[in-house]
Amino acid sequence: MSDAVQSGRVRQTGQTAKEQASATADQAQQAAGEVTATAVEQARTVAEEAREQAGTVVRDLRGRVTEETEEQARRAAGTLRQWADDLGGMAQKASGDSPARSLVTKAALKGHRAADYLENNGVGGLMEDLQGFARRRPGVFLSAATLAGVVVGRLAKAGTTGQPSQQQPVPDGEEGMVGVPEEAVRPDVPSYPGV
Repeated sequence: MSDAVQSGRVRQTGQTAKEQASATADQAQQAAGEVTATAVEQARTVAEEAREQAGTVVRDLRGRVTEETEEQARRAAGTLRQWADDLGGMAQKASGDSPARSLVTKAALKGHRAADYLENNGVGGLMEDLQGFARRRPGVFLSAATLAGVVVGRLAKAGTTGQPSQQQPVPDGEEGMVGVPEEAVRPDVPSYPGV
């Protein structure tokens, strides 16, 4: 009997272990499902927060750029108005009814109109008007853009040639500058003892 009892106990213990293992596996599977669901939910939350923060950063950056361009437009309008005032003052001081006075007066009036337009419409209005003009008259727009590019290039080139450049040292063995008399490069300066 002892073998039969022992065999029954072993079977019963095996059955109990099997049931407990099955219950533990079910609990582990349920816990893994909960962990997965929590991880997925956390990932969604993090992604949504990142999307909101990116949107906030983009809105802030766009706002700053808009503020900066509007400030630049106000400064440009002020500068344009000052130039127009200067031109108007020159025209008033000119004597007689010369064609130059007439042109300067017209330029001053147009400068005031341009400054008013820029102050009232800002950069956004200017861009919308330029886009509309480019759609209506693309050939004229491209020609004007090309001409403006050439003028700006020439002005930039003229601005750099007027600035003094740094002189390069003369290499050893070369005296003076090519085409410049020696006395122009090194004028005779009295020397002082001890100097």
